[in-house]
Amino acid sequence: MKTWLLVAIALASALCTLLASAPIGSGFAAIAAPMFLILIALYAKSARRAFLIIFVFQIPLWLLLHAWVIDIAFFGWLGIGLYMALWAPLFVWLLRKVQSIPRISVVISAPVLWVGLECLRGIVIFDGYPWYLAGTGLVDWHIAKVATIGSVWLVSYLVVTLCATIAGIKIIHRWTVFAVVILSIGLFARQYGYYMLNRHRIVTNVLLIQTNVPQSNKVEGSWERQIEDVSGAIELTRRALQEVEEPPSLIVWPETMVPGTGFEVNRFDFAPWDESFTPLWFWAEKIRSLAKEIGIPILVGSQTWTGIEVVEDEKYLRVEPESQYNSAALVYPDGTSERYDKTFLTPFGERIPYLENSTTVKAWVRETFGAAMLFDLKKGGVPTRFSIPAVHRNSGAPSEIKVATPICFEDTVSSVIRNLVWEDGQRKASALINLSNDGWFGSDSSAHEQHVREARMRCIESMTPMLRVANTGISCSIDYSGGVRQKLPILESGYLFVRLTSAQQLPQSRYIGDSVAWICLFGSILLVLGSFMKRSKEHDENTS
Repeated sequence: MKTWLLVAIALASALCTLLASAPIGSGFAAIAAPMFLILIALYAKSARRAFLIIFVFQIPLWLLLHAWVIDIAFFGWLGIGLYMALWAPLFVWLLRKVQSIPRISVVISAPVLWVGLECLRGIVIFDGYPWYLAGTGLVDWHIAKVATIGSVWLVSYLVVTLCATIAGIKIIHRWTVFAVVILSIGLFARQYGYYMLNRHRIVTNVLLIQTNVPQSNKVEGSWERQIEDVSGAIELTRRALQEVEEPPSLIVWPETMVPGTGFEVNRFDFAPWDESFTPLWFWAEKIRSLAKEIGIPILVGSQTWTGIEVVEDEKYLRVEPESQYNSAALVYPDGTSERYDKTFLTPFGERIPYLENSTTVKAWVRETFGAAMLFDLKKGGVPTRFSIPAVHRNSGAPSEIKVATPICFEDTVSSVIRNLVWEDGQRKASALINLSNDGWFGSDSSAHEQHVREARMRCIESMTPMLRVANTGISCSIDYSGGVRQKLPILESGYLFVRLTSAQQLPQSRYIGDSVAWICLFGSILLVLGSFMKRSKEHDENTS
């Protein structure tokens, strides 16, 4: 392969990765991106040159896809761009090494290595960043439905298998091509059977309130801004109730939309200095009053402080909580509430992987990056699922829908959704309601839309519908097959009246989970070790 051709193919792979992501989301590009990399691995003359050229073109790609990080942490933007740029050239370098092993077809080695590296990036390193996986690029295609068997990892495996077959068509045996075709047909037929078993029987009405609060308001959080933002959300809720034709069973606000210390403490916990700490307890009381006024439960995002203590120093007062959580709180008209605490804290946003117990490191990160990092949060324990009043579609008899409420980043993590929906293979939640604050993305529409694409894959894996309620958007309704049925535009406040249907399907993914990823990671280690052992043996033979 000549240098100019190597450069052209490396550039094409980077461009296809971009086109496979939001806002375009091309399935053809999602297939072409790894196929071009496999071509380089098979036919480039120099592994080192291929690595460097691919890396150079991958850097601007990932910096562009993460441009929204600039406003949060400039050096963090550079760091994530370089980090993400390493994976494509690493894949090509390892694939070239592995191809030296006799009788190992690229149709086997390429998907194993690819998914093994996705496992490292998406699950292992830094607690995982499972965005922009190869399988997610096919979320609009029927092939993505094989995620009902082995989650997104099986989709990635199948995609790269097809890519390797196309790229290596001249060097692989025709029986290998035949086997790949049979495998693809078999997997598709298997998942198609799951969808034929679908029956939606229970329905309810939900009102989604999308706010458009700039992230700067949430970071600085002055009392005046709280009054403007929260009062605006309250008025929007009242107006929406007047305009909808049917009363909803539930109203949902986005993540962290209710400032303060949450619903586990009240005004009297701050006595006798309660007036000095009004912003910490006032809004929880306001939401309780709203729920009582309209007679409808409200699901809201809020921090939760527990075990607070007011400390009086010589110069000022301060509040010290025993624990802090990022929560989804369900507030009932009678004033009671229950909550779900986020179980997977966002790496580098809510915790620092490997160094979360170091107060010095936390302070340094806050000072260096100047961002509102919430490193004092604790992760929740056993997940809480909420019951929403519903009716049977055919008979109209009263019933209920059990919903799980992943918070923000959690709706992009397969294992989190699996733990929320299933227990020992039994369905514990028949719908998902995601509360997000996508104000971090600013005006970057592609980042907002990519978050939705990631969430859609979770719906496919679990065959469970999801309602997303996001500050700054995109709030939407996603069905059990990953299709977006209703949505609101970004950077606008508004509401959606959604008819939520329960899910009853039992996909195989509830048992298989992330096994495909872990098996491929183990297989990748064996392949790499095998290639080094072969090189070592050849070296010994040449020197003897």
